[in-house]
Amino acid sequence: MSAPPGTLSTLALPSSAVTNTRVGSGDVLRVTVFGQPDLSAEVGVNDKGVLTLPLIGGIDVTGLTTSEISARVADALRKGQYLRNPEVSVEVIQLRSQMVSVLGEVSRPGRYPIPGHLSVLELLATAGGLTTQADQTVTLLRRKTDDSGIGGAESDVRIPILLGETKATARSPLDVELNNGDVVYVNKKKLFYIHGEVNRPGSYPMEQDMNVMRAISLGGGMTQRASQRRIYINREIPDKGVEEIKAKLTDPVLPGDVVYVNESLF
Repeated sequence: MSAPPGTLSTLALPSSAVTNTRVGSGDVLRVTVFGQPDLSAEVGVNDKGVLTLPLIGGIDVTGLTTSEISARVADALRKGQYLRNPEVSVEVIQLRSQMVSVLGEVSRPGRYPIPGHLSVLELLATAGGLTTQADQTVTLLRRKTDDSGIGGAESDVRIPILLGETKATARSPLDVELNNGDVVYVNKKKLFYIHGEVNRPGSYPMEQDMNVMRAISLGGGMTQRASQRRIYINREIPDKGVEEIKAKLTDPVLPGDVVYVNESLF
Protein backbone atom coordinates (compact mmCIF):
# COMPACT_ATOMS: atom_id res chain seq x y z
CA MET A 1 0.00 0.00 0.00
CA SER A 2 1.40 3.39 -0.98
CA ALA A 3 1.67 6.26 1.45
CA PRO A 4 -0.20 9.55 1.10
CA PRO A 5 1.76 12.35 -0.59
CA GLY A 6 3.99 14.13 1.89
CA THR A 7 4.38 11.12 4.22
CA LEU A 8 8.03 10.92 3.38
CA SER A 9 9.08 8.53 6.11
CA THR A 10 6.92 5.74 4.68
CA LEU A 11 7.69 6.16 0.99
CA ALA A 12 9.44 3.06 -0.28
CA LEU A 13 12.85 3.53 -1.83
CA PRO A 14 13.96 0.96 -4.43
CA SER A 15 16.88 -1.01 -2.98
CA SER A 16 18.67 -0.96 -6.35
CA ALA A 17 18.76 2.84 -6.30
CA VAL A 18 19.58 3.49 -2.65
CA THR A 19 23.32 2.89 -3.03
CA ASN A 20 23.51 5.67 -5.60
CA THR A 21 21.43 8.20 -3.67
CA ARG A 22 23.11 11.52 -3.04
CA VAL A 23 22.68 12.63 0.55
CA GLY A 24 21.89 16.06 1.98
CA SER A 25 20.59 17.86 5.05
CA GLY A 26 17.54 16.26 6.64
CA ASP A 27 18.17 12.74 5.34
CA VAL A 28 18.21 9.86 7.82
CA LEU A 29 20.75 7.07 7.27
CA ARG A 30 21.29 3.60 8.66
CA VAL A 31 25.05 3.04 9.07
CA THR A 32 25.96 -0.60 9.67
CA VAL A 33 29.45 -1.69 10.67
CA PHE A 34 29.41 -5.47 10.22
CA GLY A 35 30.18 -7.39 13.38
CA GLN A 36 30.17 -4.17 15.44
CA PRO A 37 26.62 -3.37 16.63
CA ASP A 38 27.93 -0.71 19.05
CA LEU A 39 29.35 1.24 16.11
CA SER A 40 26.19 0.93 13.99
CA ALA A 41 23.51 3.62 14.19
CA GLU A 42 20.53 5.28 12.58
CA VAL A 43 21.38 8.96 12.43
CA GLY A 44 20.27 12.12 10.63
CA VAL A 45 22.32 14.55 8.55
CA ASN A 46 22.21 17.97 10.25
CA ASP A 47 21.56 21.32 8.55
CA LYS A 48 25.30 21.71 7.88
CA GLY A 49 25.47 18.38 6.04
CA VAL A 50 27.33 16.62 8.86
CA LEU A 51 26.73 13.04 9.97
CA THR A 52 27.83 12.30 13.56
CA LEU A 53 28.76 8.71 14.43
CA PRO A 54 30.09 6.90 17.53
CA LEU A 55 33.89 7.16 18.06
CA ILE A 56 34.68 8.97 14.79
CA GLY A 57 32.50 12.06 15.37
CA GLY A 58 31.25 14.30 12.56
CA ILE A 59 31.71 13.62 8.83
CA ASP A 60 30.72 16.05 6.10
CA VAL A 61 28.52 14.03 3.73
CA THR A 62 26.81 16.74 1.65
CA GLY A 63 26.46 15.61 -1.97
CA LEU A 64 28.06 12.22 -1.35
CA THR A 65 26.42 8.96 -2.41
CA THR A 66 25.75 6.24 0.14
CA SER A 67 28.61 4.15 -1.24
CA GLU A 68 30.98 7.13 -0.92
CA ILE A 69 29.85 7.64 2.69
CA SER A 70 30.48 3.94 3.39
CA ALA A 71 34.06 4.31 2.16
CA ARG A 72 34.59 7.51 4.19
CA VAL A 73 33.27 5.92 7.42
CA ALA A 74 35.43 2.81 6.88
CA ASP A 75 38.48 5.02 6.28
CA ALA A 76 37.84 7.00 9.49
CA LEU A 77 37.53 3.79 11.54
CA ARG A 78 40.73 2.48 9.99
CA LYS A 79 42.71 5.69 10.56
CA GLY A 80 41.43 5.95 14.13
CA GLN A 81 42.73 2.40 14.67
CA TYR A 82 39.33 1.26 15.92
CA LEU A 83 39.11 -1.54 13.34
CA ARG A 84 41.71 -3.02 11.00
CA ASN A 85 39.45 -3.93 8.07
CA PRO A 86 36.00 -2.40 8.71
CA GLU A 87 33.11 -3.34 6.45
CA VAL A 88 30.51 -0.57 6.32
CA SER A 89 27.09 -0.35 4.70
CA VAL A 90 25.00 2.84 4.44
CA GLU A 91 21.31 2.93 3.54
CA VAL A 92 18.87 5.82 3.28
CA ILE A 93 15.87 5.44 5.60
CA GLN A 94 14.29 8.84 4.97
CA LEU A 95 15.19 10.90 1.92
CA ARG A 96 14.24 14.56 2.36
CA SER A 97 17.00 16.52 0.65
CA GLN A 98 16.26 15.47 -2.96
CA MET A 99 12.60 16.10 -3.76
CA VAL A 100 10.47 16.66 -6.86
CA SER A 101 6.82 17.63 -7.18
CA VAL A 102 4.12 16.38 -9.53
CA LEU A 103 0.92 18.40 -9.88
CA GLY A 104 -2.21 18.44 -12.00
CA GLU A 105 -3.98 15.44 -13.47
CA VAL A 106 -2.29 12.53 -11.68
CA SER A 107 -3.86 10.17 -9.16
CA ARG A 108 -1.59 11.15 -6.25
CA PRO A 109 -0.16 14.66 -6.71
CA GLY A 110 2.47 15.73 -4.18
CA ARG A 111 6.18 15.73 -3.37
CA TYR A 112 8.31 12.64 -3.90
CA PRO A 113 11.94 11.76 -3.08
CA ILE A 114 14.51 11.09 -5.79
CA PRO A 115 16.02 7.66 -5.01
CA GLY A 116 19.13 7.92 -7.14
CA HIS A 117 17.67 8.21 -10.66
CA LEU A 118 14.07 9.23 -11.36
CA SER A 119 12.73 10.03 -14.83
CA VAL A 120 9.55 11.90 -15.77
CA LEU A 121 7.88 8.65 -16.80
CA GLU A 122 8.88 6.93 -13.53
CA LEU A 123 7.57 9.88 -11.50
CA LEU A 124 4.18 9.73 -13.27
CA ALA A 125 4.00 6.01 -12.50
CA THR A 126 4.97 6.61 -8.86
CA ALA A 127 2.18 9.19 -8.60
CA GLY A 128 -0.38 6.56 -9.63
CA GLY A 129 -0.57 7.41 -13.32
CA LEU A 130 -2.72 9.93 -15.17
CA THR A 131 -6.37 10.69 -14.49
CA THR A 132 -9.04 10.40 -17.18
CA GLN A 133 -8.92 14.21 -17.52
CA ALA A 134 -5.19 14.32 -18.30
CA ASP A 135 -3.96 15.89 -21.51
CA GLN A 136 -1.26 14.27 -23.63
CA THR A 137 1.11 17.10 -22.72
CA VAL A 138 3.04 17.50 -19.48
CA THR A 139 5.27 20.42 -18.53
CA LEU A 140 8.58 20.13 -16.68
CA LEU A 141 9.38 23.29 -14.69
CA ARG A 142 13.04 23.56 -13.80
CA ARG A 143 14.86 26.29 -11.90
CA LYS A 144 17.88 27.37 -13.92
CA THR A 145 20.70 29.55 -12.63
CA ASP A 146 22.23 32.04 -15.04
CA ASP A 147 25.91 32.23 -14.15
CA SER A 148 26.60 35.06 -16.57
CA GLY A 149 25.46 37.71 -14.09
CA ILE A 150 26.83 38.59 -10.69
CA GLY A 151 25.36 36.26 -8.10
CA GLY A 152 23.62 34.15 -10.74
CA ALA A 153 20.01 35.04 -11.54
CA GLU A 154 17.42 32.25 -11.40
CA SER A 155 14.60 31.68 -13.86
CA ASP A 156 12.09 28.93 -14.55
CA VAL A 157 12.64 26.83 -17.67
CA ARG A 158 9.46 25.30 -19.11
CA ILE A 159 10.00 22.03 -21.00
CA PRO A 160 6.87 20.66 -22.77
CA ILE A 161 6.80 16.87 -23.09
CA LEU A 162 4.32 14.96 -25.26
CA LEU A 163 2.88 11.60 -24.24
CA GLY A 164 1.40 9.00 -26.54
CA GLU A 165 2.22 8.08 -30.10
CA THR A 166 2.41 11.14 -32.34
CA LYS A 167 4.85 12.33 -34.96
CA ALA A 168 5.97 15.10 -32.62
CA THR A 169 6.64 12.74 -29.72
CA ALA A 170 10.25 12.49 -28.61
CA ARG A 171 11.04 9.63 -26.26
CA SER A 172 14.11 11.23 -24.67
CA PRO A 173 12.24 13.95 -22.67
CA LEU A 174 10.21 11.23 -20.89
CA ASP A 175 13.46 9.62 -19.77
CA VAL A 176 15.14 12.86 -18.67
CA GLU A 177 16.61 12.59 -15.17
CA LEU A 178 14.81 14.81 -12.66
CA ASN A 179 16.71 17.21 -10.41
CA ASN A 180 16.00 18.40 -6.90
CA GLY A 181 13.27 21.05 -6.96
CA ASP A 182 11.83 20.09 -10.37
CA VAL A 183 8.07 20.33 -10.82
CA VAL A 184 6.17 18.16 -13.32
CA TYR A 185 2.72 19.52 -14.20
CA VAL A 186 0.19 17.35 -16.03
CA ASN A 187 -2.17 19.57 -18.00
CA LYS A 188 -5.92 19.05 -18.16
CA LYS A 189 -7.43 17.97 -21.46
CA LYS A 190 -8.11 20.81 -23.88
CA LEU A 191 -11.68 20.72 -25.17
CA PHE A 192 -13.72 22.02 -28.08
CA TYR A 193 -17.53 22.16 -28.28
CA ILE A 194 -19.95 21.26 -31.04
CA HIS A 195 -23.64 22.14 -31.10
CA GLY A 196 -26.56 22.52 -33.48
CA GLU A 197 -27.55 19.94 -36.06
CA VAL A 198 -25.26 17.08 -34.98
CA ASN A 199 -26.31 13.79 -33.44
CA ARG A 200 -24.16 14.03 -30.28
CA PRO A 201 -23.64 17.69 -29.33
CA GLY A 202 -21.32 18.40 -26.41
CA SER A 203 -17.67 18.84 -25.45
CA TYR A 204 -14.85 16.69 -26.83
CA PRO A 205 -11.09 16.44 -26.19
CA MET A 206 -8.75 17.99 -28.73
CA GLU A 207 -6.79 15.80 -31.11
CA GLN A 208 -3.77 16.47 -33.30
CA ASP A 209 -4.67 18.41 -36.48
CA MET A 210 -8.32 18.80 -35.48
CA ASN A 211 -10.55 20.29 -38.19
CA VAL A 212 -14.28 20.88 -38.68
CA MET A 213 -14.84 17.58 -40.49
CA ARG A 214 -13.27 15.60 -37.64
CA ALA A 215 -15.21 17.62 -35.04
CA ILE A 216 -18.49 16.78 -36.78
CA SER A 217 -17.49 13.12 -36.93
CA LEU A 218 -16.83 13.08 -33.17
CA GLY A 219 -20.23 14.73 -32.70
CA GLY A 220 -21.91 11.77 -34.39
CA GLY A 221 -22.23 13.36 -37.82
CA MET A 222 -24.76 15.88 -39.11
CA THR A 223 -28.52 15.41 -38.85
CA GLN A 224 -30.78 15.38 -41.93
CA ARG A 225 -31.65 19.01 -41.27
CA ALA A 226 -28.02 20.20 -41.23
CA SER A 227 -26.47 22.46 -43.83
CA GLN A 228 -22.82 21.90 -44.73
CA ARG A 229 -22.71 25.50 -45.98
CA ARG A 230 -23.91 27.00 -42.68
CA ILE A 231 -21.22 25.98 -40.24
CA TYR A 232 -19.73 28.59 -37.91
CA ILE A 233 -16.97 28.65 -35.32
CA ASN A 234 -17.29 30.89 -32.27
CA ARG A 235 -13.71 31.62 -31.23
CA GLU A 236 -12.43 33.79 -28.40
CA ILE A 237 -9.81 36.22 -29.70
CA PRO A 238 -7.51 37.86 -27.11
CA ASP A 239 -8.48 41.51 -26.51
CA LYS A 240 -11.34 41.21 -29.02
CA GLY A 241 -13.83 38.86 -27.38
CA VAL A 242 -15.73 36.12 -29.20
CA GLU A 243 -15.82 36.23 -33.00
CA GLU A 244 -18.09 34.21 -35.28
CA ILE A 245 -16.20 32.69 -38.22
CA LYS A 246 -17.87 31.05 -41.22
CA ALA A 247 -16.13 27.69 -41.54
CA LYS A 248 -15.39 25.08 -44.19
CA LEU A 249 -14.96 21.37 -43.41
CA THR A 250 -11.18 21.63 -43.77
CA ASP A 251 -10.78 24.62 -41.42
CA PRO A 252 -8.82 23.98 -38.19
CA VAL A 253 -10.53 23.77 -34.81
CA LEU A 254 -8.66 25.26 -31.85
CA PRO A 255 -8.98 24.54 -28.10
CA GLY A 256 -12.04 26.30 -26.68
CA ASP A 257 -13.73 26.70 -30.08
CA VAL A 258 -17.50 26.25 -30.32
CA VAL A 259 -18.49 24.70 -33.65
CA TYR A 260 -22.13 25.34 -34.57
CA VAL A 261 -23.87 23.51 -37.42
CA ASN A 262 -26.97 25.38 -38.58
CA GLU A 263 -30.02 23.80 -40.19
CA SER A 264 -30.67 24.12 -43.88
CA LEU A 265 -32.85 27.02 -45.05
CA PHE A 266 -34.76 24.73 -47.38
